[in-house]
Amino acid sequence: MKLTGLQIFKYLPGGKKEPEANCKKCGFPTCMAFAMKLPKGEATIEQCEYVTDELKQLFEESSQPQQEEVTFGPPENPVKVGNETVMYRHDKKFVNPTCLAIRLDSSDANFDAKLEKIKNYSVERVGETLKIDAVALFDTDETFIQKAEKVAEHKIPLILMSEKIDEETLARFNAPTIVSGSTVEELINKSQTALDKGIKNIVLHLNNISPENLISSLTQIRKAAIVDKFRPLGFPVITFQKDVKGLSSDPIEQGILGSVLICKYSNIIVLDDLDEAIMYALLTLRQNIYTDPEKPLQIEPGVYPISEPDENAPVFVTTNFALTYFSVAGEVEASNIPSYIVITPSDGMSVLTAWSADKLNGEIIAKTIKNYKIEELVKHRKLIIPGYVAVLKEEIEEELPNWEVIIGTNEAVDIVEFLKQYRAQYVI
Repeated sequence: MKLTGLQIFKYLPGGKKEPEANCKKCGFPTCMAFAMKLPKGEATIEQCEYVTDELKQLFEESSQPQQEEVTFGPPENPVKVGNETVMYRHDKKFVNPTCLAIRLDSSDANFDAKLEKIKNYSVERVGETLKIDAVALFDTDETFIQKAEKVAEHKIPLILMSEKIDEETLARFNAPTIVSGSTVEELINKSQTALDKGIKNIVLHLNNISPENLISSLTQIRKAAIVDKFRPLGFPVITFQKDVKGLSSDPIEQGILGSVLICKYSNIIVLDDLDEAIMYALLTLRQNIYTDPEKPLQIEPGVYPISEPDENAPVFVTTNFALTYFSVAGEVEASNIPSYIVITPSDGMSVLTAWSADKLNGEIIAKTIKNYKIEELVKHRKLIIPGYVAVLKEEIEEELPNWEVIIGTNEAVDIVEFLKQYRAQYVI
């Protein structure tokens, strides 16, 4: 288990009340401050010249991932799973996002069409391109290897499911070794056997199990790996939705289970088929879960032109929280009215959060407008602010006496209609 800041502090001069306590040579004001930064990776143990060999060893052991990292797929498009070090996201962060894969049977009459659909599926969200990560190919006829080659041609990572699979074939397609069992106890025995044989890239698979037993078993496996450092269970886990007892083929039901599995410890989830709406929901959830809770998704402050704006274009101002920016930008683009979006430095906070933390105020907005010389981009002096911070209107106009502040919408979804009214009221 990873050492906490308080546990580390006990081994430092400050914790042991030695003369070197709080010497500041590490770059931090106190031993406690240094200790609290170490588990977060914001400092290194070598920064303290008084650290003991005992602490170095303990820190090194606790920093090792308790869950093996497994990489599979082509070098140009690899998938990494595992390498987790904590049970709960708020303890630090989760590392490798859950791999979302689609099942294909080699005997499927619609194999080519389904593969094409998988290959072409792509969505954009908060500046990131989200795709299906892998194909789980099942051996259901003599064309299994031929179909695997076809998937590999598209540089799509493969999970090969066949009773006749051998190490040479797995290596050829750089596919993981799936170790299956219907209980945790059976998985332990089979995993240990694989370890004894020197097999690498192991992925654990619980089959023929009910949803409630699946979640409890996944939790047990993760706890055994992270807390108990139990080697036979220290590997990523794959879940095939078709294996789950009582789960229907209803996409909504599969989507609900998929969302639970993203949060509760399945490193790879294989869906029976590609439902684009369900996949988008799962990708969105995964993107939210696999971010650093201490570092919100954010974009660089600056001026962002949308659809080639000219000197008459509306000027919006908002925070640098990525979801806020992309929501506003998407609606502005949909309006077909070219505009400028001015992004303030607000530590990745949303509008109301930034305002309540005094990261979005009249002074900051005015400074941003001046720094990026917005008055040179447009000939008008009208600034649109989010409706949620209408209270800042007078403050901004005091800081920018030549500008008129216009209260915009509370929600991005209303921007299209707002811009229609703006265009009708002001000449664009």
